[in-house]
Amino acid sequence: MFLAEIIGVGDELLYGETVDTNTAEIAVSLQPYAVEVRRTLRVADDLETLAQEVHQAWQKARLVVLSGGLGPTPDDITREAIAAALGETLELDPVVLEWLEKLFADRGWKMPEANRKQALKIPSARWIENPRGTAPGWWVHQADKDLICLPGPPAEWRPMWAQTLPQLHLPPKPYKQVTFKTFGLGESRIVELLGELFKRNGQVEVGTYARMDGVAVVVRGEPSLVDPLVERIRPLLGQAVWGQDSDTLPVLTLKALEAQQATLATLESVTGGALGALLTGVAGASRSYLGGLVPYSLAAKSQLPIDPGVAAQHGVVSAAFAEAMASTARHMLNSTYALSTTGVAGPEALEDQPVGTLYVGLAGPGGVKSRHYRLPGANRDVLRQRAAHAALAFLVSELRGAQ
Repeated sequence: MFLAEIIGVGDELLYGETVDTNTAEIAVSLQPYAVEVRRTLRVADDLETLAQEVHQAWQKARLVVLSGGLGPTPDDITREAIAAALGETLELDPVVLEWLEKLFADRGWKMPEANRKQALKIPSARWIENPRGTAPGWWVHQADKDLICLPGPPAEWRPMWAQTLPQLHLPPKPYKQVTFKTFGLGESRIVELLGELFKRNGQVEVGTYARMDGVAVVVRGEPSLVDPLVERIRPLLGQAVWGQDSDTLPVLTLKALEAQQATLATLESVTGGALGALLTGVAGASRSYLGGLVPYSLAAKSQLPIDPGVAAQHGVVSAAFAEAMASTARHMLNSTYALSTTGVAGPEALEDQPVGTLYVGLAGPGGVKSRHYRLPGANRDVLRQRAAHAALAFLVSELRGAQ
């Protein structure tokens, strides 16, 4: 087991303007290896501070991974900091400069002078190709130590890291990870259900992670310890489990619909189109998803072919109205199933219902039903996303029951 340190670079990470998910992803990717991530840190765009931190990490760790600070602007100082930390001088690589100029020319632009700095590297580094941006990475290998420097945008560094990680030839360790994806159970309730099975002892860990599509229950560690834990945990989570590992709700929904040769329509209010966006983000969605409407205002809802008495008696944030919306969508688009969403995204309560209230209506061959949720969420976008995933989790559970 050797030590690794991961450094996220950028003022935005310290100010909270950007959440440093890069460090977490890189740390997770190292778990199958005999590597101990002893320290992770976020460092501002300050040359002296970053150079000191890189120097310290390079002295202590076998592997150092940095992300961020490889752009063309004056505050992108990661190259300079590494050069100072390792005592080397930056040199312009004419081949990479030519590649950069061609990249801009292919887009019909003249390369700004500022981008020349992205062709600088220290002599002991070699380039890591960036297929999605103008910031190539660095790989420094000295005395059995490795320093990897990647750009900050996830879309750019992920393929670069995926290419580089196997070439590091890190020693593997016996490792297995199983992730149960749940909806409808909070983290504290899951911890209660698992009891003594919720453990972290170095050889095996059980963790819960709140995400847009519910709470993930992750079991990882020594395979001989993971397997029996998984067998005991799965029944305790029951019907709340909608998927496992890389499953996503939109994909599972569309696969289940297609397997039953069924179609889906949507009528969204509180989700504002997020439900349709999740579904249409999957290639081939049109084979099962017919489409939907987003009547957001009260005036727009009043134009729907829904008995006005439903809203007058129950309100538009109600189970009755959600069910009426679902029935209307199913009739209007002649679909097998229809989902509807109505609720309160905030910032103020509506119809005496608090922010986070959600009603999902579901119409199908077996009739019309609805579910009521109280969703946590700090802002409207989080609530919209969680509400859209709640609707899909509802439909997936119904489709499985219909099989």
